[in-house]
Amino acid sequence: MSHYYRVISGKSERINVVSTILARQCGNGNFEWYEIDGSQPDPTGDDASFFTGDGEYLREKIADGVRLVMLLAAEDVVVKTVVFDNHERKLLHQTIPYSLEDDSVDDVDGLHFSLGSAEANTVPLAIVSKKILERIIFELKSDGIEADQLESELHAIPIDAGSWSIVVEDRRWLVRSGNHEGFSLQPTIAGQALEILLESNDELPQHLTIYCQPEQQSEVLSIIPERLQSAIDWKIANYWQVMSKGHTNHQKNAINLLQGQFAAKLPWKKWWQSWRTVAVLLIAVVIIQMGVRYTQLVVLDDRNIALRAAIEKQYRQAVPKGALMDPERQLRRKVNALKGSASSNLMSMLVQIGPVLKATDGISLQSLNYNEKQSEFRITILASGFDDVETVRANLENLGLTAELTGSNADGNSTRARLRIRG
Repeated sequence: MSHYYRVISGKSERINVVSTILARQCGNGNFEWYEIDGSQPDPTGDDASFFTGDGEYLREKIADGVRLVMLLAAEDVVVKTVVFDNHERKLLHQTIPYSLEDDSVDDVDGLHFSLGSAEANTVPLAIVSKKILERIIFELKSDGIEADQLESELHAIPIDAGSWSIVVEDRRWLVRSGNHEGFSLQPTIAGQALEILLESNDELPQHLTIYCQPEQQSEVLSIIPERLQSAIDWKIANYWQVMSKGHTNHQKNAINLLQGQFAAKLPWKKWWQSWRTVAVLLIAVVIIQMGVRYTQLVVLDDRNIALRAAIEKQYRQAVPKGALMDPERQLRRKVNALKGSASSNLMSMLVQIGPVLKATDGISLQSLNYNEKQSEFRITILASGFDDVETVRANLENLGLTAELTGSNADGNSTRARLRIRG
């Protein structure tokens, strides 16, 4: 038996011309979704367009011509902007994963890289585990559902140039600090994360739009750093009111994760019935084209051999000694090593450190400092005893971090300790 309900405000129900459904998974095979009325330039955000239910109910709501956009949790999708060289422009899908290999904690072969539209020498990027993407697609197909687009929920948060946006939920905050910059985190470390974000930006945001409920404002204000409080613009809105507005007005910035091996499959059977004759003619044209392409490939292969020889010669001029396997990739790694990776490691280390401190009873954080040159955190904690300090250090080591005790002393009945943490 299917279990679902619809929330309706007021005594009458407005009939919507639904063009898009925004949805997210909410556990146990259930979904939440919001129906966007295509006849209205700006979504109203009323409860009459909000639904929850199982996959069967969601499938029934997806009529012909209605697009289904699934929002993935920001915890599962990394969004960022990557710089590339001009000669890489046509091969970005091949070169980008390996250019980020040294900065990634996970094996790049297990990650799916989706690219947005390149501008100048930068390209926006969304990264997600292949296992997560495979699971979501499988669960949708089990309910007979095929999504038109999968994207990070961060890309659905409204944002203006030079401004930041924060969406406050009960157990997490969503922070968007740029078109392709943002993260989710627990409220307990939100203040420290925003301080670090401020340090990494040259200018303060012109506006800090915070979406929350009135009863949350006091607590949220106590967490926001003082430097940002004067820029706050409070907006009373829930999650779906924010996401529906952001998707409608800012969807050009969203990166569809259904690319490459996860690209949506075309309805070949349906098309075959309508276009059989055309398909036969097309196959004939393709065969002819393949002959032409084969001839071109023979010519290009000869050019490629000469080009590879020239590349290897240039590489040897820069690096006379050492093994030569893939000169382009080897040289890129040497350049990346000179650039450093402190800024890319900063947020990932902070997200690892916070839960470890919170999980250990009797631990309180006294100070936290980040050394960009050394790519390390230096923290001072107050613990019930030295054993608790060792527990924190060991748990950080288990996460793959290097945690070094640099000093400790008794502070009444407690122990004050200083740790140096590297990625």
